[in-house]
Amino acid sequence: MKGRAGQSWAVALCGMAVAVSVVLMLLGAVIPVAMFIAPAAGGILIGAVALECGRRWAWTAYGAAALLGLLFVPDKETALVFAALLGYYPLVKPGLDRLRPAVLRAAAKLVLCNGAVLALYGLLYLLFAAGEGSAAFELAALALAGATLLLGNVAFLLFDRALVNLARLYKLLWQPRLHKMLGIK
Repeated sequence: MKGRAGQSWAVALCGMAVAVSVVLMLLGAVIPVAMFIAPAAGGILIGAVALECGRRWAWTAYGAAALLGLLFVPDKETALVFAALLGYYPLVKPGLDRLRPAVLRAAAKLVLCNGAVLALYGLLYLLFAAGEGSAAFELAALALAGATLLLGNVAFLLFDRALVNLARLYKLLWQPRLHKMLGIK
């Protein structure tokens, strides 16, 4: 795609991806089970922008979606999860996928995930400190946080694998249909 037609296509696609990402984050604020699913789905849309228009457009779409999410989504945790990790992960994933061997690649992905999550929730803990509780309560909270982080790592690795499969599906099935429908060669 060259010239103004290519640029207008990229602007339109980025605008739609940003709008749908913010709407998904709003749904994540309304439907409690979607609190982490909605930012992941928004990140998948940002990944589609990267496949279709390039990384520069995708980073712009990510920035706009993250900013609008932080401004307009009432559940700030959903917007912060998008901004801190799941929104930009499809853009940094190709660089991480070039790491060899596979153990180093998986470790780097988990370091990114855990670093972002611990930074995000550490910041939230500092800003909104909980009151003092009993020692048993604090121990139970620490055990629950560890179990949640472990499950989050498993979910993140599944999300990472899903991105590979969805990108392949997009390239093979959806992109040709979309281009045919829009008359793009």
